[in-house]
Amino acid sequence: MISLHPHLYYFVKKECYSNWRIDEQRIPFYDLLFITRGGADYIINGEPLSLKEGDILFLTPGTVRSASTGGMSCVSLDFTLENGELLNLPMVTALVDREEFRRLFRELEYEWLQKQSGYELKCQALFSLVLHRLIYENRETPRNAHVESLKRYILEHYAEKLTIRGLAEKMKLHPAYCGSLFRKYEGNSISEFISHVRINKAASLLETGEYTVGEVSEKTGFSDIYYFSNTFKKQTGFSPNYYKKRTLLHEGQPR
Repeated sequence: MISLHPHLYYFVKKECYSNWRIDEQRIPFYDLLFITRGGADYIINGEPLSLKEGDILFLTPGTVRSASTGGMSCVSLDFTLENGELLNLPMVTALVDREEFRRLFRELEYEWLQKQSGYELKCQALFSLVLHRLIYENRETPRNAHVESLKRYILEHYAEKLTIRGLAEKMKLHPAYCGSLFRKYEGNSISEFISHVRINKAASLLETGEYTVGEVSEKTGFSDIYYFSNTFKKQTGFSPNYYKKRTLLHEGQPR
């Protein structure tokens, strides 16, 4: 799991004409460049690199860069991370979901240019969404509408009795096709996803110190407390009782 605390301190949407250039420099920050039209020629650590519309350039602190263009539109974001944090992405990737990034950039520019009270917090939140989509969701394989609807239904009804057949009927799909479609896009089965969601919720409830293990089992859709305990230990590495005691000892008191 990646834990990041990015600080965005430079953001611009701009048009670059043929006289635009970056003289050779070593950058002390992370740099993201989204090319929305045209292209640019970079030299990165002495190596030439040609970028085109739809490309994303990611540079890390210490990179030596220079650049020129015959004309392009782009979005540039410079940011830093807290000490000890690292972000590893490919130097060049293709922008898959262009419309979603355009929406985020519009919102960012709206807040950035107004600079109203509290704009920094909102800009940081929007930039975190940009990074999240870039790290986790900018995939060549698009998301599937049926699968996304199914996931949201499960997240809203995890405490209820859920069956593959019943979920497939909700999505108006054949059960076998529904299961294979889910696995294709998510890499695991519907049952595994349901269990994962329920155990994550159970962990959150145990951390409050307000419920017994039996109550948590019932609230998260498990009809058998022994099955719940075994599933919880398999996913977290701890029994529910130990997890609850461990959390409360760590925190010092119930939340």
